[in-house]
Amino acid sequence: MSRFHSSLSRRDFMKALGITGAGIGTAAAASTTFKDIDGMITSGAAPKKPWWVKEADKATVEFDWSQIERFDARKVMNSPMGPPQWVSTEEWANVEKVAADNQANWIKEGKPGYTLRDHALYRGAMGGEGSPGVTSYTWLGPQKSPTPEKLGTTAWQGTPEENTAMLRSALRFFGAADIGVVELDENVKKLVYTYPRVAPYKRYEFEAVDKGYEDDEKWVIPSTKKLYVVSIVSQSSIDGYTTTPSWIQRAASDNTVRLNSGILAATQEFLRTLGYQGLAGHERNAIGPAPAFATLAGLGELCRNTQVLTPDYGLMVRSVRLITDLPLAPTKPIDAGIWRFCHDCAKCAEACVSQAIPHEKEPSWEIPGGWNNPGKKVWYVNAVKCQSTRNMLTRDCGLCMTACVYTKKDYAGIHKVVKGTISSTGVFNSFFKNMDDFFGYGTEFGPNYNPLLGNFNENADDFWTSPIPQFGVNSMIGLQNR
Repeated sequence: MSRFHSSLSRRDFMKALGITGAGIGTAAAASTTFKDIDGMITSGAAPKKPWWVKEADKATVEFDWSQIERFDARKVMNSPMGPPQWVSTEEWANVEKVAADNQANWIKEGKPGYTLRDHALYRGAMGGEGSPGVTSYTWLGPQKSPTPEKLGTTAWQGTPEENTAMLRSALRFFGAADIGVVELDENVKKLVYTYPRVAPYKRYEFEAVDKGYEDDEKWVIPSTKKLYVVSIVSQSSIDGYTTTPSWIQRAASDNTVRLNSGILAATQEFLRTLGYQGLAGHERNAIGPAPAFATLAGLGELCRNTQVLTPDYGLMVRSVRLITDLPLAPTKPIDAGIWRFCHDCAKCAEACVSQAIPHEKEPSWEIPGGWNNPGKKVWYVNAVKCQSTRNMLTRDCGLCMTACVYTKKDYAGIHKVVKGTISSTGVFNSFFKNMDDFFGYGTEFGPNYNPLLGNFNENADDFWTSPIPQFGVNSMIGLQNR
């Protein structure tokens, strides 16, 4: 049974813990940034957010543009070219052997989360091994929709704010949860990869041209006009992730990847008919690092496991990006107390079976290996440990994401009370983390559920008898703020 929803009322919660109106509520209201719940409307083209999500002039994580250079994504551990650069041939061959043996044995033995039907769900979600027709991403898009010239008119004209609101509405209609926008200025250009994570390994180049294009050697980004990076987040299924580690969890992740490919293609065609370009890379992690772009665009804050943690959806998102010449209004970074909360929580680190996520209270500027781009003060994940374990679990691991205090079916009002308090003060951070454990959220997804030690998630089979919403997600999350 899922433990990601509680019907406990705020009043009962406060009474049970002995906290009166002079406790958490007073602490939250004492903050000078507290706003009335109906009165906080964000500026520019960003949608209305909960009162406890504040716009900021810069991201809450510390970073130094002078240390950041364009990065070759072929160096990351989840690139096919990554492991040979950081792990011995013998060590990685052993990882791959264990992964192959585990897949064969667990499916034959019908282990929870690794049965034939679980594997079939994963294969269906991703469209089968190497199915570019299902999960393909293209630099220029399908290019089948008519241009304004073909329709006998001129390109769409609107203010940057109007255009951003229009694009958000279109993307929500296509299936995205939300978007954020950053201008592709000289600093942000440093986040654009030199080479992508997976083949074909063509180079991303900036050229003095009006239109982006591609050839056999490169993907070209125009440098003669103002461009914007649109970060797009789409929800993943909490019901799927609660089965982790399992192929069902991987299916929940890949299902979003598959849907994102369609969202990107639809957006590229939408922009084409408006008279603009959408350059989207050739795979889900193309162009540049999702957490960096999403954090700068205000879709969430960077968190301990170095992903972007969103106020509305927690870690249950997958992100993609595109570059466009449609004039847009950049969205600001946010401060919802998430980064500060991660200093006191470390629940994701406790759940990590590979112990790849640091437990230290303070983040660091020091990178653990060449698979990282320096220039930010974060809790750097040991990617060798993480990727090795993910492979041996036969594909992936969502333990850190599922354990997160923000990963909830956020129906009960008490969760909003907690988020509002976290945003306003850090005094109760450790307390809230302990309460998350006490009420049973995420506790079954810790190190005790490690298939590599023979401990499988016995609740995985519940997925097949539970009522699952379309696409496995609640599309109404966040709409109460708009």
